[in-house]
Amino acid sequence: MDFCPTCKGTWYDRGELLFFSKHPRQLKPLLDEPLLSSLPSRIRCPRCHIPLEKGGLGSPDLLVDRCANCRGLWLDAAERARLDQVASTKLAVSVDRGAGFSTRSTTRAEPSAAPPSTPLPRLPNLAFRSTAVLLSLYGMVFLVLLLAVEAFGAALELAVLLAIAVIVIQYVVSPFIMDLFLRYLQSTRWVSPEELPPHLAAFIDKICQVKEIPFPRVGIIHDGNPNAFTYGRYPGDARLIFTSGLIEMLDEDELQAVAAHEMGHVLHWDMLVMTMASLAPILLYYLYRVLITARPSGRGNPLPLIAVGCFVLYVISEYVVLFLSRAREYYADQFAGRLTQDPNALSRALVKIAYGLAAARREEAKEKERSPMRAVRALGIFDPQAALHLATGGGGTTFSQENVVGAMQWDLWNPWARFYELASTHPLPAKRIQALGDLSWHYQKKPFVTFSVKKPESYWDEFFVDLLMMTFPFVLPFAALTLVGPKVFQDVSWIGKAYGLVIAAVGIGSLIRTVFAYPGGPFVDASVATLLKKVKVSAIRSVPVTLSGKIIGRGIPGLVYSADLVLQDETGFIFLDYRQPLRIIEFLFGIFRTPGIIGKEVVIEGWYRRAPTPYVEMNNLSYNKTVHRCYVYLAKLGLSILVFAVGIGLMLIGG
Repeated sequence: MDFCPTCKGTWYDRGELLFFSKHPRQLKPLLDEPLLSSLPSRIRCPRCHIPLEKGGLGSPDLLVDRCANCRGLWLDAAERARLDQVASTKLAVSVDRGAGFSTRSTTRAEPSAAPPSTPLPRLPNLAFRSTAVLLSLYGMVFLVLLLAVEAFGAALELAVLLAIAVIVIQYVVSPFIMDLFLRYLQSTRWVSPEELPPHLAAFIDKICQVKEIPFPRVGIIHDGNPNAFTYGRYPGDARLIFTSGLIEMLDEDELQAVAAHEMGHVLHWDMLVMTMASLAPILLYYLYRVLITARPSGRGNPLPLIAVGCFVLYVISEYVVLFLSRAREYYADQFAGRLTQDPNALSRALVKIAYGLAAARREEAKEKERSPMRAVRALGIFDPQAALHLATGGGGTTFSQENVVGAMQWDLWNPWARFYELASTHPLPAKRIQALGDLSWHYQKKPFVTFSVKKPESYWDEFFVDLLMMTFPFVLPFAALTLVGPKVFQDVSWIGKAYGLVIAAVGIGSLIRTVFAYPGGPFVDASVATLLKKVKVSAIRSVPVTLSGKIIGRGIPGLVYSADLVLQDETGFIFLDYRQPLRIIEFLFGIFRTPGIIGKEVVIEGWYRRAPTPYVEMNNLSYNKTVHRCYVYLAKLGLSILVFAVGIGLMLIGG
């Protein structure tokens, strides 16, 4: 919350007050009404920097200050108490002050200058770390091969050599396949250096001259969803891809920092190293499939045991590869910070791309008024599977430090963040921003943001509740089987009943999980900045919300069949997840409906989640008089009830 320790007043972003209400469904209409007898206020909006309007909220006696643009609300201590009285009288609700408004400052005063002799933060040697990881990965492969060949014979060696040959061929031809994919399915246009912004072309050219490599082949994806990534086989064969949204929305120094990050991947040979690292899990999985299906003659066959061990090593190796990928992201970040000597520029770009923070450019009148993709995933500026490539408003936009800190809280506090990071190719944005902040002191610059908020509580209780809800369809059948198992052993006539009970338990468990994951209304009117402050949210724990804004691009930039969208409001950008019970419906929507929606002002109703990137799973999308609905929630409810009914039927038949 934004709280004034002097006057005890509180600023609520749009929809934020409803999070503190016991009955938001009844309070929402009061907040949507025009203020009574409104007049210009002497207070300016902290978000839009335009004068607020002062008027009665539900009663002439309750005078509040509200922004006509962002719909934010300012309440001093007396107004907050009066709101309780008016709300309880008119709507039989009360604002829950038990949420706790602290008068203690939540951030420490930041030093105005850097320490005089801050050393350059050192990361472990990149070559040493990469070599150690590769040796450990291929050590696993060698161990399995050694055991398997002893038990299986030389034929296995030939199969492994064939698999390696296929992967090598794939590495050689994959850039050409990627070129075709980007050209025809993501509408990529290859451009000359002269067609790039002059400052960007000059910056990349300078890097290439100093490092003595050719100027990379540059492609532009015409899509408002900002992103950048690189691919190729070696530095002299690199392709550098930008979206038009990234070029338009980042400041010059931010865009150069992103380009430097991608060039860091090129110059560190990340394309080759990550391909070599990814080969080990592929080989281990291939060996597992060969060994588990092998049927050699003789007693004491050790192959099944070796196959199980191989699968365990395969899982471990996958996480080792992800660890290496995250480590190389830190090196690319440091490369960009050292090259530009301004780590804060990349921090600002990460805040925009990762969190979608910063308001969009306003029109002047409004201002006056008030698999192939797996390789891309590992080398992009941000993880598209985890982050879904969010972005921000235009260059020169000032950041709200409170919003940035609010967005970082989930990364640093919620236990789910650590869980998701383990399966991600990129570190969490908050950790990268903190690392860049440490680097900025070396250049005598104050970090872009200093996260010094004290954690108010533990979030492990919500984590374990979420985990329980996710596993309910498995926990309940196991409990049911444990309950009736002894009876089945005693009386075989219980088999039918037991089978039906387990199926019914699957149905009721799925029903409980669905109801938990899709809470009913009200769908609170909110903004992107408001949602990012929510810490108690995950992939299964959601907040029903309503968002208004403009659709600026597809979920995967330029992909012609991508049904997912990116929405921009006055505070930032957020990914919209379009889901239907059948994937073919999503495919057809992406091809035929999405082009007509891009650029439209829309209203979205759905469930806000974070896993680890913030996104909204759409319930419906409306613009003009057109409404597009998603039926996944209803399909899950119906399927759960159907499974439960089938289980009950089998129990009755078995009886």
